[in-house]
Amino acid sequence: MTSLMMAKKRKMTMKEKRKQRAKRRPSIEVDRGLLNDLPPVDQWEKTQQTSGEVQKKVKVIEDDTTSNDDDVDLEAQQTKAKASSLVESQRKSVDTLTYIRKRVEENPSLSYNEAARSILDKGYFVYNNFLSNDDEFGDNLLSEMLQECSDMLANDKLERDITRLGDGEYLTKLTGGESYADCPRLTEYVVSLTRHFPPLFNKELDMLEMTTDMTKLDATASMGTLRVYNRKTRQGESMLANPDEDSEKPFGVICGDSDGSDNDTRRLTAMLFLSSKDWDTSCGGGVTVESTGERVDAVRDRIVLLRSDSCSYRQEPWFGSDEEGLDLASCAIVHFVKENN
Repeated sequence: MTSLMMAKKRKMTMKEKRKQRAKRRPSIEVDRGLLNDLPPVDQWEKTQQTSGEVQKKVKVIEDDTTSNDDDVDLEAQQTKAKASSLVESQRKSVDTLTYIRKRVEENPSLSYNEAARSILDKGYFVYNNFLSNDDEFGDNLLSEMLQECSDMLANDKLERDITRLGDGEYLTKLTGGESYADCPRLTEYVVSLTRHFPPLFNKELDMLEMTTDMTKLDATASMGTLRVYNRKTRQGESMLANPDEDSEKPFGVICGDSDGSDNDTRRLTAMLFLSSKDWDTSCGGGVTVESTGERVDAVRDRIVLLRSDSCSYRQEPWFGSDEEGLDLASCAIVHFVKENN
């Protein structure tokens, strides 16, 4: 009898408690399961909020890890942290893609008719405050994009532009995939702009009845590139430059095959300048168009649209300043390609 009473009073071990809780808890494959519930990058924008299934799984994790039991499962706490981080990351991406779409489609001051006419007549179009109109989300987005440029430079994710030695410029392609983690906001900018700009621009071409002069743009594919300027690199290379060499680079078009073929499908190029708010004309950068002689300075959040196959232009060198925040600037470039009929 005494032994039976002791057996009844014996406390369960931690291992036995975990097994008991595991029987009551639904099976959750957090890492892979949550990822499977999330749409791919080109579908994120259509998601208005995190899917119900993901929310249910996160709720289960929260319920299991916020109990008052002193021996809360450490593994469940770690699972909750991973799930919350993943959901927050998705929300940020959805917000970014949606915001850019609205800036492209619903900006009352951006006239696509004016843009199309200017590109067809002069070969280029300039628009200021493309991603932000002094609103907090837009300003933060621009700062995040510029910070991604700085981080990639610091982590050796960029390559020196050997065609512009002495100018302190670096290059990389914006392709998503494995490199998405290096620059999520820049990648989402390319994705959203590629999807939403061409349909509006093509519509204006139809209305102007001049589509034979310029091929329509594809809304499913583009080429993304990032140029980053670093003042320290330029200063270091300037000591090796030839003082008798002409500092001005020649004019030229973005695409065009020397053999007369049509292998280069780029038709319109969008250059978005990213820099500190204090960046001004004395800091350099920007482009000069040969036909008009107009110089378009690299103002923060200014977008320049160039007709890739015919507009001759020259990229102007960056200079920056030793003042804080003026030692780095960049240009996010999206090459729209011709529509694949």
